[in-house]
Amino acid sequence: MVVLNKTDLTEESKRDAHISKMTKRISKTLESTAFSGALVVPVAAKPGGPDAPPSQTAHGIDNLVQVLSSKVFVPERSASGPFVFSVDHCFPIRGQGTVMTGTVLSGSVALNDTIEIPFLKVTKKVKSMQMFHKPVQTAMQGDRVGICVTQFDPKQVERCLVAAPGYLPTLEAGIAQVHKVSYHKFPCTTGAKFHVTIGHETVMGKATFFSGPLPVNREFDLEAEYPFLEELPDSKTKVAEAKAGSDKEAAEGHGHRERETNSEPATQESHYALLEFEKPVTCLPDSIAIGSRLDTDVHIHRSHCCSYT
Repeated sequence: MVVLNKTDLTEESKRDAHISKMTKRISKTLESTAFSGALVVPVAAKPGGPDAPPSQTAHGIDNLVQVLSSKVFVPERSASGPFVFSVDHCFPIRGQGTVMTGTVLSGSVALNDTIEIPFLKVTKKVKSMQMFHKPVQTAMQGDRVGICVTQFDPKQVERCLVAAPGYLPTLEAGIAQVHKVSYHKFPCTTGAKFHVTIGHETVMGKATFFSGPLPVNREFDLEAEYPFLEELPDSKTKVAEAKAGSDKEAAEGHGHRERETNSEPATQESHYALLEFEKPVTCLPDSIAIGSRLDTDVHIHRSHCCSYT
């Protein structure tokens, strides 16, 4: 949604025509973006400016509220599943313990539960909880909550994940399916080091690229052998090769298509990276990781984001 503000600055006799013209121009500008079809809502929050008399009412605000109300929804939340808590602040309270504030990403937590801080490899007991300065007994997915646990040094925690004991792994290396960002024009070579961002953490990691079939039932075969890649191919190159292969098959004639129909379908290939981290990383299952070259010259007008997984 686009809010077209300060519509009162246009002469009243020409206002409707001007708003219509600007609405069409904005829609045309957004046509080729992800915001194509966005609704344009004209408003004048304070007609006449700050010196206008109090009796002057806003224009279009009621309509804006109605449009916003029609777009919002209450998300579905579930207390089932393992408890995962995203911490964004941590501080001590004398005589009480250490408080971690954040958002419950999944599952639920209750007083006297034991929770784990994976990267510290410690477990703590929940002593008390508050939501908006009110004591609560439980918290579930989507809740914003402060959790007070038995004392530990809050300086050890900035932003991190806290979870049910044993649920979140702390990795020193991992295998990820990777896609090269099309705007990154530099090569992504095996053995190069990248800044890898997973959740709140960004660490250095060395990448070794290889290719192979997509995993069956999301289970990666660690016993198989995979073709080594000196460099991560461009996504566009991969698409072009696939199209060229399809065109070649089409040109080979009906007889070939009949034989192919009776054969097993070709295995879909993908690209992977073995990421070796310089320090352990805690991450959720199926996490998205972003590989960047943050050490490159900031004045170069090219993407510093190399790949995503």
